[in-house]
Amino acid sequence: MRVVLDARPLSHPQAGGFRSYVRGLVAGLAEVSGVEVILYLDRPMPAGSLPGSFATRILSHSRLKTDLSLFAQQVRADAPDLVHGTVNYVPVTPGFLQTLTLHDALGMKTYPWEKDVKRIPREKAMLLYWRALTRASAKRARRLVTPSQAVATELATLLNRPADDFRTVYNSVQLPSPSSDVVRARRTVLAIASPDPRKNLACLYDALRQHPKAFCAEGPPQLNVVCTNADAAVRAEAELTRRSLTNYQLLTKLNDQKLADALASATVFAFPSLREGFGLPPVEAMLLGTPVASSDADPMPEILGDAAVYFPPDSPEKLALALAQVLNNPTEQTSRSARGRERAAR
Repeated sequence: MRVVLDARPLSHPQAGGFRSYVRGLVAGLAEVSGVEVILYLDRPMPAGSLPGSFATRILSHSRLKTDLSLFAQQVRADAPDLVHGTVNYVPVTPGFLQTLTLHDALGMKTYPWEKDVKRIPREKAMLLYWRALTRASAKRARRLVTPSQAVATELATLLNRPADDFRTVYNSVQLPSPSSDVVRARRTVLAIASPDPRKNLACLYDALRQHPKAFCAEGPPQLNVVCTNADAAVRAEAELTRRSLTNYQLLTKLNDQKLADALASATVFAFPSLREGFGLPPVEAMLLGTPVASSDADPMPEILGDAAVYFPPDSPEKLALALAQVLNNPTEQTSRSARGRERAAR
């Protein structure tokens, strides 16, 4: 069987969840025999950077050019038995069986936290483009893969598709081991900031500013914020300064090794997200033995089980108490660390 995989996130310079997902998927496929997999990339990759020995096709840096013509042309030339879309859509490829990974419903509906987001005309156009592609691809696909049951349930209603059309396959977790000189800090909270308002970092900043007494006599802990890009760093700096918070450090341009080191050195990882498809960062933290305080928004309880400490994503006070539950109690840290490793191993 010949399978074409849209693997463009692997070669695209923008890091993120799509790349982590495709990297895990490709690593798994490298262990499967009897399937010929062809990876479609948007630019060449360094030799030895892919597991296994996959055939590759280099399309174009231009996403629109690939989506509108090059992808379909290459599929016709390769004549696969199956085309699998990995990024919420598959470029139009008439006449070929298609399956699709839908990571979430974010491209197909407007959530409350998006209503006040101001977008420039180009961003509005791209959102409409992605939304149309996602809906059309979901309609064409024979099978839909989701990273959580919560996403499958939401999409079945949204797309009016029967439950049997969906398969829930949890994401894999892959990070390098921490550097040998990394030690866990005593009172450090780590979080990840991005321009996406769904990540809800304001709740964490407010927890530290408004509820310092939750953290015992020593006051609020050290806050380290991983910034996914320059825009995220600028916004985080502005939000922290506006709240007169000073005990923080912004971590930028982290590769996988530096991210693993940052996660492994934190006392607790905070994840106040309003909605996720899977929620990879807290699972990565658990993999490295870092306790997690997570919002109870879907699908986090499904993914993290009883290993995390939960709080409502609209309550800075309860987030402060969740962090303090770990920070102020070494026994709790040890217990959550062990449970987290076990959960992540699944």
